[in-house]
Amino acid sequence: MSTNQSIVVPLRGVLLGSLLMTCAWGIIAGSVGLNALIKSNQAKSDFKKLVPAGTTVDIDDHDAFASGVVLTTISALIAVLCFLFISMQICSQRLALRSLRMQSFLLAFCSAWLLATLVPFTDFFANRSAKVTAFIAGQQLPASIVKQAENAFGMTSVYRHLSYLRLVAILPWITLLFAIVTSAVLFNAGSRKGRGPLADPVENSPNTTDEKDEKDEKEPTA
Repeated sequence: MSTNQSIVVPLRGVLLGSLLMTCAWGIIAGSVGLNALIKSNQAKSDFKKLVPAGTTVDIDDHDAFASGVVLTTISALIAVLCFLFISMQICSQRLALRSLRMQSFLLAFCSAWLLATLVPFTDFFANRSAKVTAFIAGQQLPASIVKQAENAFGMTSVYRHLSYLRLVAILPWITLLFAIVTSAVLFNAGSRKGRGPLADPVENSPNTTDEKDEKDEKEPTA
């Protein structure tokens, strides 16, 4: 029996397909998150440039901004992890086989973290808006005047009316779904790795010693 028999990773085709989809959606979610952060900063900068000279404007969007940063980071982390797992499947199946459970736990942790961030962000998107306050000579302007200025400039502080935030509130849920499925597939594959010729067959086969003894008995003696 050859000691060079190739390593067999359970459910390898399903694993690769699932990892590829999760990696792709992680990249998509991270990209829309980064795009939203950039456009949010641009919108705030543009609004402050449009107000009359001598007017101080404060835009508080910390709730959506902070959770959006975390959401973008986790999505990118999921993409990076899946890329590493795919590389292991291609370059070192033995290492991939030994770390299937660890891969599953890492992806499950990121999935739980993403869910914990998505829930509040989705609530912020659906129900909140940025708090815009303006001051002239130290005196705060009424909210009605600030609202009129927003409308005049064609801007809005309501999160659900911002298209770039809508993408962040929707697409990462798809990433989360694929991450959960992939974590389950990895765990299932890790549970199966003891069944069949998954590692060195000579070292792991319980019948190797018996087969060798039988061959010795059948050899003719001089």
